[in-house]
Amino acid sequence: MKRTVLVITTSLIVSACAHRPPPLDKDEIYFETKIKQDGTKLFAFSIPSMKQPDGGKGGRGRGSRSQEGGGRGGRSGQKDREGAAEQSSDNSDRMAKQLYVSLDEKLDETGYCQTGFIEIDTHQTEDRLHLLGECNETASDLDRLDFSAR
Repeated sequence: MKRTVLVITTSLIVSACAHRPPPLDKDEIYFETKIKQDGTKLFAFSIPSMKQPDGGKGGRGRGSRSQEGGGRGGRSGQKDREGAAEQSSDNSDRMAKQLYVSLDEKLDETGYCQTGFIEIDTHQTEDRLHLLGECNETASDLDRLDFSAR
């Protein structure tokens, strides 16, 4: 009896792992479509996030001090934080712009949202930018044929 349960459990785990989609390549653009029964056209889109040139760390690096008497509590530390925040904001703006440019290219390429879309959610994970959206138009019969297999 125990052996039968073990065999069944093992086969279920193996089959579940076999159906898991392969992990995304770090540089891969992800685009998935879903058409609901009522004709609502949804999509998920993501691109790799851009890395900062210095390996993703803000500021000047470990152990360095500014010429103006930096270190803990020094006034130049505030300037450094403001500069890092500004740089981070600029980087976020560039990444967001790249997300929308890449999405527009993908939608043009596939013809999925012909009359625009509504942004449901946008978020960033450690290494990717994600956008969930809903097309303004409902699915046609041709849409159902073209995008059901994706």
